[in-house]
Amino acid sequence: MTCKDQQRTDIELLQACQSHDQHAFRYLVERYQPIAFRFAFRLSCESTEAEDLCQKAFLRIWNYRLKLKPEARFSTLLYTIVSRLWIDENRSKRKRLFLKDLETLTDGIISDGPSIETISVNRDLADRIERLSHKLPPKQRLVFTLRDLEDLSIAEVVQVTGISTGGVKTNLSLARKKLRQQMQAITGIKS
Repeated sequence: MTCKDQQRTDIELLQACQSHDQHAFRYLVERYQPIAFRFAFRLSCESTEAEDLCQKAFLRIWNYRLKLKPEARFSTLLYTIVSRLWIDENRSKRKRLFLKDLETLTDGIISDGPSIETISVNRDLADRIERLSHKLPPKQRLVFTLRDLEDLSIAEVVQVTGISTGGVKTNLSLARKKLRQQMQAITGIKS
């Protein structure tokens, strides 16, 4: 990887890929592999499946590179392909992922203080919410993961999933409601 490659924009790299430049594609893969894996892992909960989703997504991008619009954001394209591959995998397997054991949440209110204990409790809470999200139906999990865990805007979630704005908002609301109910069931604390 050269310094020149590091300075090239995604658009320039994708245009080079459309000219069959495998080196440019390799650099795009190296640049976006961590993002793709993190997203795929959050959806699948399995590192092997996440790796497979990433590999298939990048392979699909290479195979269809001539049809891609270079001016589109590469990350949005990648999120779209990974999410659609995951939906296809999920449909074909007809599987649902459930947690085996849930730990009880730490009692008390989490403060905004910067103490190490608070940071640890906040991370634990975030991990538990992410794990609880795996009980959601696939569409709700996808929308929740993109919006609340990957921090995409509603417009970006619409673009990635192909679901209408109203559909995204409805699924997001239902997902948040279900997660809130699951948290209340665990903690016994009503919000």
